[in-house]
Amino acid sequence: MGIVNAGLVPIYDEIPVEVRTLVDQVILNKSPNMDHVERIIAYAQAEKERLDALKAAGGGPVAVKVEDPWRSWAVDERLKHALIKGNDKYIEQDTEEARVSYPRPLNVIEGPLMAGMSIVGDYFGSGKMFLPQVIKSARVMKKAVAYLTPFMEAEKAAAGGAAGDVSHNGTVVLATVKGDVHDIGKNIVGVVLGCNNYNVIDMGVMQNC
Repeated sequence: MGIVNAGLVPIYDEIPVEVRTLVDQVILNKSPNMDHVERIIAYAQAEKERLDALKAAGGGPVAVKVEDPWRSWAVDERLKHALIKGNDKYIEQDTEEARVSYPRPLNVIEGPLMAGMSIVGDYFGSGKMFLPQVIKSARVMKKAVAYLTPFMEAEKAAAGGAAGDVSHNGTVVLATVKGDVHDIGKNIVGVVLGCNNYNVIDMGVMQNC
């Protein structure tokens, strides 16, 4: 057994095949020649020697900092990537770029943002992502929706409604009673409902029965 920071665990399919196969064999204690322990020790030793050599050489030449390759993708793909990775560094910038390219702000939510969350849901359901990773994705989604909300309210006001009087699919009241352990699940439900245009009233975690 090991203690890990589950929020930093990579998506299973994105682990290099060589490493993934070797680690799987060690964990399951099963490989064609039953030599997986020797091979993972050899792999670790080779990595250590490589890093030691790099350190002895002063770290090697200074690499020119290049922009993340995914930043050159189309904006819809960048938004989906940010959600899957739980990376909010550029989320407002990319959400704004998408907003001006779509007819309505809501189209951004219903389009690339929900498409990204759909992939997150599929990964979670198939065991390729874990709850802490899903929470990171939900936070990115929430930040994007929060950025778009003023534009949606302004759109409603321009159509004759009062700012803040946004039409919702319905109203949901959420609460977790004092002492309950399901607050994280409640928060995820709240984010998902909010992203699907429900008015969510969250009563918090300390409500008496």
